[in-house]
Amino acid sequence: MTWQELATHDLAMYTTNWCPDCKRFKRALAKHGIEVPEIDIDADPAAGKRLEEKTGRTAIPYLEIDGGPMVRGWHSGAPGGLDEALFLKEVAEALDK
Repeated sequence: MTWQELATHDLAMYTTNWCPDCKRFKRALAKHGIEVPEIDIDADPAAGKRLEEKTGRTAIPYLEIDGGPMVRGWHSGAPGGLDEALFLKEVAEALDK
């Protein structure tokens, strides 16, 4: 999976406006030319419930791909909070399911 391949999918980012990991993740996507619609789970409680049902978590950010798989947009301990290579690997794995 590459950033260019990821950009060909229908994407949505589950987020809030106060989340620093969300802001970093959004910048990482933008760095690769990917603009993603945001779904604010504070403003839309039903979206927060969908996130929890799909992932078993309420943590953010998550990227929803083609209305299906959800991939986390952070990695604890990674420099800057996101390991881009691991993220792309997780996206590829999610799409292979």
